[in-house]
Amino acid sequence: MSAPLGPAPRLLAARPVERPWGGHGLPEFSLAAPAGTTVGEWWLPTDDFPLLVKVIDARENLSIQLHPDDELARAQGLPCGKTEAWLVLAADPGARIFLGLRPGATPDEFFAAAVAGADVSPFLAAYAPRPGDVYFVPPGTVHAIGAGVVLLEVQQVSDTTYRVFDWNRQPRRTLHLPEARLALRLDARAGLVPPAALRHDAGPRQQSSLACEHFRLEVLQVATPAAIQPDARSAEVWFCWQGAAAVRLPAGEVRLAPGRFCLMPAGAGPFGIHPRTGAGPALLVRMRQP
Repeated sequence: MSAPLGPAPRLLAARPVERPWGGHGLPEFSLAAPAGTTVGEWWLPTDDFPLLVKVIDARENLSIQLHPDDELARAQGLPCGKTEAWLVLAADPGARIFLGLRPGATPDEFFAAAVAGADVSPFLAAYAPRPGDVYFVPPGTVHAIGAGVVLLEVQQVSDTTYRVFDWNRQPRRTLHLPEARLALRLDARAGLVPPAALRHDAGPRQQSSLACEHFRLEVLQVATPAAIQPDARSAEVWFCWQGAAAVRLPAGEVRLAPGRFCLMPAGAGPFGIHPRTGAGPALLVRMRQP
């Protein structure tokens, strides 16, 4: 008698979420915006995956904001805080990411300007994002995604946001200065993650890797068929950034094209990734628990 097949992989559909700073869809990733809406985010369902994964399309600056850590969130009756990481998928010339207070800036100066209603972005460290950059955003880190940036975000399942400055956008949205001051942390880990060391052995080439207490994110270039050994205890989500590939298990196969997400359920067992013949390497993003 043959062994029973494990759970099969399946494609996940992302849900559009309206935001005042968003755009009207990302056709290069087959992400549509309903007619008449301004969509800034597409969320994956969290029913079968313990992390929240989004694609963010910033056509205008996002608010300058931060999120609580687990301890503060639970003290406020929330299930958890919000640690997140970003992979830049595209960036217009001159686009910026703001992340953490710049050297020499103090929390007192920053919040004094915020209370006065001033633009607080000069107090922040600014980065010029490039496709492939990975940024780590620990809780309590002041941050904003600038106009012209498209990125993939993985985070704890929380939408608790404390706004500090909203660029005087109309209609005005609520600011949360007391909560933000309480949540602010100066975390040295925040910022651009160095690229992964080049590997010369056979198999997927790891371009970027980030690991924290809540998740792992890896960017992999797959040029030839590769065998992947997942952790049997937890599910994984794979995202196709560029190229095309098939994910194959005895229980089934899914085909990935740019913008598609695949869920590998816990207990699915080893699987293969096969780039499409003649299409060149596939650039894939793997997200999982640590």
